[in-house]
Amino acid sequence: MTRRSFLAAGSLAVAASCAATAAKAAGAGAVRRKVRFRLGMAGYTYNKFKIDETLEALERFGVHDLCVKDFHLPLTSTPAEIEAFRKKCADHGVKPYGVGPINMQTEDEAKRAFDYAAALGVPTVVGVPWKPAPDGSTGWKKRHQSPELCAKVAELCARYDLKFAIHNHGRNPATGVPTLFGAPVDVWEVVKDLDRRMGLCMDIAYTFADGFDPAAEIRKYAARLFDCHFRNISDPKNGSSGTNSADGAIDYYGVVKALADVGYAGACGIELANAFPKNPEWIPASVGYFRGLMDALDRG
Repeated sequence: MTRRSFLAAGSLAVAASCAATAAKAAGAGAVRRKVRFRLGMAGYTYNKFKIDETLEALERFGVHDLCVKDFHLPLTSTPAEIEAFRKKCADHGVKPYGVGPINMQTEDEAKRAFDYAAALGVPTVVGVPWKPAPDGSTGWKKRHQSPELCAKVAELCARYDLKFAIHNHGRNPATGVPTLFGAPVDVWEVVKDLDRRMGLCMDIAYTFADGFDPAAEIRKYAARLFDCHFRNISDPKNGSSGTNSADGAIDYYGVVKALADVGYAGACGIELANAFPKNPEWIPASVGYFRGLMDALDRG
């Protein structure tokens, strides 16, 4: 399937579903009462696509919120390039809601990420502050979380008045990075005594695969939950396995209900990077599935 055919595939079905939902809402004068969060897209989903193709797809699927990755907007972008990017998003009805995940090892790298987010005008930086392993190794699987850098990041949160959401990456050494904020509790233990703008981007799949109930974790850490990444998994023990979100092992109705119960009002990004290029249909199917769950809770 070519990129162009991907952009067309499944779009009509999703658009029709969105139009029907919108029409019913408009006719009834309905406003979301229980589900306050917005369904968005994690930029990493489109890591093999250019920003124009990405925005075209989001527009067709009716997704209006994007967590921006640096392969779409480099961290070194000039103010003019950032403004052009923002306008391009707006032309497609898309609004950046955050940036990242951004991996950072030094205070200078952290500051660059905050300058980047401030210039783009988003409220949240999703990031991973890390340090080398005790033996000096810096490979992805060898990295360790850095409480020392987190303390510096907390100062940046206060200076810029931006939130910082640390992405958990799984405790299973075969599929995740247990030394690098493996589970939500690992993030919590580092941020709980820092600035209140230091919090969590919960990867639901890794959380579930590590044996935690994501709904319970959402309720436990609601005060510091600033972003969520939605994807389902075919193997309940492998947080990196992927599938159409409607077919996987995770009870996403319980996840969405927990988010509604705690009044979460941010965005939740669908993250399906391994859908490409083999299973592009997972994207529109997942958008429709999550929208259906949100609508069901609002009607319930």
